[in-house]
Amino acid sequence: MDISPAVDNYILYKPERVRLTHQILRDIIFETVKDATEQIKWGCPFYIKDGLLCYLNFEKKTKQVVLGFVEGNAMNDKYHLFSHDTAQIKKIYFQNAESIPVAKVKLYLREATKINCRKEKNYINVKKKG
Repeated sequence: MDISPAVDNYILYKPERVRLTHQILRDIIFETVKDATEQIKWGCPFYIKDGLLCYLNFEKKTKQVVLGFVEGNAMNDKYHLFSHDTAQIKKIYFQNAESIPVAKVKLYLREATKINCRKEKNYINVKKKG
């Protein structure tokens, strides 16, 4: 677990409901994905384990906290929690901390981690002509 001061700062300035929801989701991520790291990327906290795993964000449009899975399109939406507003990334929306189905979120995180561990890591070296 690699806690980022930048993410602490990101969470600190959110409204209380949003801050609490973010913090609980962050704790669930670190509890489930033991050696995950976190960084601010594209303005929000991303969690990394064998590549980008997931992120947390607050959507102003819906006024909800979002847990987005980077490889969501490869995941099984066993509990029908995913929104289907993007093809690649799948999101779960939370109104507040009480609305977090902890066991289900952990299952999704474990699946996302397995997908990242299996991802093809073979890169083709292309020589420049000339």
